[in-house]
Amino acid sequence: MEREIALEGCANFRDVGGYPADGGHIAWRRLFRSDALHELTPADVARLAELGLTTVIDLRSDFERGHDGVAVHPLTALGSHGGDLRAHADHPAVTFVHAPIINGINGAFMADTELTLAQRYAKIMASTGTALADAITAIADSPGAVVFHCAAGKDRTGLVSAVVLGALGVSDEDIVADYAMTGRNLVAIDARLRRHAAYENTYQYVPRDAMTADDETMRDLITHLRARHGTMTALLREAGVSDDVLTRLRTALVRA
Repeated sequence: MEREIALEGCANFRDVGGYPADGGHIAWRRLFRSDALHELTPADVARLAELGLTTVIDLRSDFERGHDGVAVHPLTALGSHGGDLRAHADHPAVTFVHAPIINGINGAFMADTELTLAQRYAKIMASTGTALADAITAIADSPGAVVFHCAAGKDRTGLVSAVVLGALGVSDEDIVADYAMTGRNLVAIDARLRRHAAYENTYQYVPRDAMTADDETMRDLITHLRARHGTMTALLREAGVSDDVLTRLRTALVRA
């Protein structure tokens, strides 16, 4: 099954399915991760309609959403009726969920040069507010395919992917590989972000390692999270995810 989905308006859209998990494997074409989606073209929207996308989880901050524009998201075409959107009229309307993993409390951590990237991730994970639970609940309850995304599809998206896969019994090495796969797209991601003035200004304050996707970063993060929480399932419970949601998450994503 094709993991990376080539889209004109994204540089890092891919399927999180196929990994062996407890009781089977992660379902293909059910969960996707991506960089920002506001530049999707009509051809991209049609492709995502074919993939059955029904839920978009935006992990970005209000600031990012504001300067990238959220008034008319390209994916509102799905489930719309009339005009040039008739090709998608039979598709259910997409649900948009805002779950800002980086917030006013933890936003400064990514610029702390005294911490490794894994340590910054760990501090962010400990202070997401309700965002992590909101994202997990949206994945569990989506009637169709889900995509969760941030700006680059690496940091916040990588954190959500790691805890979801870990809670479902995916191996550490597969979680590491899922994170590191972004490395092949970093040049395109960097070029895309630098087209926007707000990100260009932000680059002055972000450590150089923030634009890496090395295996060791995710390995170190997993080690830290296990030491602090024991398991990814325990982490999610501590973040406010109920056992009922965890059961629905497994039902939604794991196939025998």
